[in-house]
Amino acid sequence: MPAVSAVEWDIIDARVGAAKVRYGLPGPSLAFLYLVLEQYFPDRSTDYPEMIVDGGNDLGVDAIEILEREDRAEILLFQSKHRTSLNSTDRTINDNEVLKIGSFLSGLFEKEERLAKTGNLQLTEAVSRIWQLHREGIICRYRVILCSNGRGLSNSAEVILQSTLKSMPNVDYEVYGPAEIMRDIGATGREHETGKLQVIGREAFERTDGDIRGVIASVDARSFVEMIQTDDKKSIKRHLFDENLRIFLGANGGYNSNIIQTAVSDDSHLFWYLNNGITITCKDYAYNKSHSNPVIRIEDFQIVNGAQTSHSLMEAYKRSPEAFENVVLMVRVYATARSDITERVAVATNSQARIQARDLMANHPVLKKLEIAFHDHGYFFERKRNMHADRDARKRIDALKLGQILLSFHLGEPDRAKADSDTIFGERFKAIFHESYVVEDLCRLVELYRLVEEMREVHNSKQRGVIGPTGENQYLVYGHWFILYAARLILTQKGLPLPCDDGDARKLIAEALTLVSNASASVRSAAQYQLFRSPKMKARMIAELEGRQMSLFDL
Repeated sequence: MPAVSAVEWDIIDARVGAAKVRYGLPGPSLAFLYLVLEQYFPDRSTDYPEMIVDGGNDLGVDAIEILEREDRAEILLFQSKHRTSLNSTDRTINDNEVLKIGSFLSGLFEKEERLAKTGNLQLTEAVSRIWQLHREGIICRYRVILCSNGRGLSNSAEVILQSTLKSMPNVDYEVYGPAEIMRDIGATGREHETGKLQVIGREAFERTDGDIRGVIASVDARSFVEMIQTDDKKSIKRHLFDENLRIFLGANGGYNSNIIQTAVSDDSHLFWYLNNGITITCKDYAYNKSHSNPVIRIEDFQIVNGAQTSHSLMEAYKRSPEAFENVVLMVRVYATARSDITERVAVATNSQARIQARDLMANHPVLKKLEIAFHDHGYFFERKRNMHADRDARKRIDALKLGQILLSFHLGEPDRAKADSDTIFGERFKAIFHESYVVEDLCRLVELYRLVEEMREVHNSKQRGVIGPTGENQYLVYGHWFILYAARLILTQKGLPLPCDDGDARKLIAEALTLVSNASASVRSAAQYQLFRSPKMKARMIAELEGRQMSLFDL
């Protein structure tokens, strides 16, 4: 019997087909992996080629993403299995695939030399980055994500995996199958949840103002965790955070070590005083006001602030559920049928955090003017995420992507285009987005970068399965922002404007790629990831263009 219904198969298969076209991919297997990455890392499509390690000598891993923070890192390992027909969806992820993952993790932790000699560029880069984190003493947590549009793990494979991970306490796993895909792509609409929160004593204060009412309550943190966790108790229901501006909970959510420590410590009774709490919007709520310790029932709710607290509480509860005896959480619940109020609550309660600056700046006058100007040239500028999702992808310009392009080309900071992309809508906003641009030039610049992306996609498609160096095109994977910067250097040196002819644009990119390749040739480090995050690379490129030898003093 198939693992999915015929209708579910049609929906998922259509999404896979759309991803194949959207990213110009060679086949449905890779398109399925891209579809999965879209659910975990929305708005980061530029980074997908760096995450994907699928190809020759991939050691059973198809994608790796490393989420680095100040004193910790979360490393996600994806293994993807795409079934090509409805009837084949009854196939499970077998023992051999699980053994490959176990072998890779073992080699990673033991720093086995074979992992650095696979000839698979992306895999080598990822392994090098992880080992560097280990050397720096960064605490790393790992999550294996087994993706399939068919059945999940076979019984024997699950036993093997659980047995393998017993000796790896910092590694967890989840199965991401048809049910999770259907949930996250929202094909059937957002799920409407009903939740229950246990109030402590009579600590609930209610207020009503016309078409909105709210209650602020101290609740048992255990009831909150039980309300947001999935049925298998392994992760969080991500759809409960669809309207949260701060972060995409789950892979991007991360943990806050201070929140976790407070929740499981001897001072857990201080949690209420040390944490800002959770903000929830809903269609309706009800509780018995005359009783002590009432239960608040919440209908069709969204958690609009407190994603990091939610994720951290979930992690703390998994580690030490008995420690939650004295953990009290402050929760604000607002009930209204007005979507505009829900949006305003989400913005207001998230306004202290830099990470959602893009959303808070979406209505800035400069961005609105750019939207109008681009529209007059036949483009659709997306101040808000996916606001023109129904338009031709070739004519859509995402605000974050434009910011990265301008940061690389006009401000000459390709090293910061990815590493410090959060600042684009923060302290760098005014320097990046202003009204001094000639919009026709911006259109040419966007098209120039799209040619870089096109070459990058073609290279990634061709080099999968290829073991060993792939010439100067290998720098397309991690150095795409530097290629754009190199184009600016070349145009400046020659005193030329941005090309308006496709042929001239392709010649410029080829010349820029050669410049990046030559400047990289003298660097002994094999880690391109580090190479293209260093401002020193810009000095090497300038020296290469000027035909002079770099000295230690230049660096």
